[in-house]
Amino acid sequence: MRPTKLIVVLAVALMSLPGLAWAATPDSRRLEGQLPDNAPVVSLAQPRGTVLDALSAIAKQTGWSLVVTAPESVTTRPLTIQVSKRPAGEVLDMVLEAGSLRASFADGVLRVRSDEPAKSADSWRERRRERRGRHGSERVVFGQSLTIGADETVDKAVAIGGSVTVAGHVRRDAVAIGGSVTLLPGASVGGDSVAIGGTVSVAEGATLEGDNVSLGGAIPTTVGSMTRWVVGGPHMLSTFRFASRLMRAVLVLIIALLIAVAFPGAVTRVGAYLVDRPGFSALAGVAVLLGFVPLCILLGVTIIGIPLIPVAVMLLVALFLFGFTVSAAWLGERLPFLREKTPVKAVALGSVVFVLVGLIPWIGTPALILAAAFSAGATLLSRFGRTPAVAV
Repeated sequence: MRPTKLIVVLAVALMSLPGLAWAATPDSRRLEGQLPDNAPVVSLAQPRGTVLDALSAIAKQTGWSLVVTAPESVTTRPLTIQVSKRPAGEVLDMVLEAGSLRASFADGVLRVRSDEPAKSADSWRERRRERRGRHGSERVVFGQSLTIGADETVDKAVAIGGSVTVAGHVRRDAVAIGGSVTLLPGASVGGDSVAIGGTVSVAEGATLEGDNVSLGGAIPTTVGSMTRWVVGGPHMLSTFRFASRLMRAVLVLIIALLIAVAFPGAVTRVGAYLVDRPGFSALAGVAVLLGFVPLCILLGVTIIGIPLIPVAVMLLVALFLFGFTVSAAWLGERLPFLREKTPVKAVALGSVVFVLVGLIPWIGTPALILAAAFSAGATLLSRFGRTPAVAV
């Protein structure tokens, strides 16, 4: 090879080295495209927020249009950032890196997408655990109160038989059935705050973007107390003191006697239905017992269904009280006491036995609930004694 050609080849190789090195090195910048030369400086003061909040703030200060196609689980990651008068491209790159995002810019439109490289199975499991953990989509509890911590972000917060306390972020609604909703300083609720049988309290510094719905007063508060009594969870089994159990048992006995006096025929017919169809009655009672909480959850997540929750609670209480009366009548008729038994005497005798059983710690209350549930199923299927059973 002639010296002239050799010099030309070496020169071309040397000129190509920077390009080859650039192609072999991964791009550290997450932005594709050229930002305008007159892009302004931006400032971000975000002590608490998400990646999407930071992107929206950048777009607002620069006047760019923002299009985000990344999954919500990525854009809602918590992000704390404090930047003062820095170039928009530099700040944007920091936010994209924090959210594992990439973006492209053209014609004044900033398009943000998730990072293209496939994530490993371990990272996928980690993200799934994260979504189900502090940043789960929904938080629903029953028989207890619910607290959303300051570092938590959820879609909905629902407590049935308890109160809701929000110190973090709820993107949609916060609902308490049988309790109150409290928004602490710095908390935010993007939808409505609803309390049935309680109040909604919004502290200074908290943000409520939707409606404040508080159903207090005598009737809703009574319904709230009924809700806590029906779905009160573990406290119904262990933490009630003896005096409370005794007062409740005596109150139920009095109500059962009143039902027996007012509706003796219906009590007799429901008892006959229970005897003729014990299997169907038991299944219906268990369905009522297990389906009440999901029903309240479905009603509680919409404003239209919320007014129906007190109706559902009162219907459930009516079913169980009537069912308790029927079970007491059935038991009283089979006890070897009193030769001539009227429906009222049978209910009184059976109720006394149930009261004594209900005073037994741990097992008394569950036994009464099951006894009332089976008869409540017969009450529901027979429409409170209007539909007679056909013996098979």
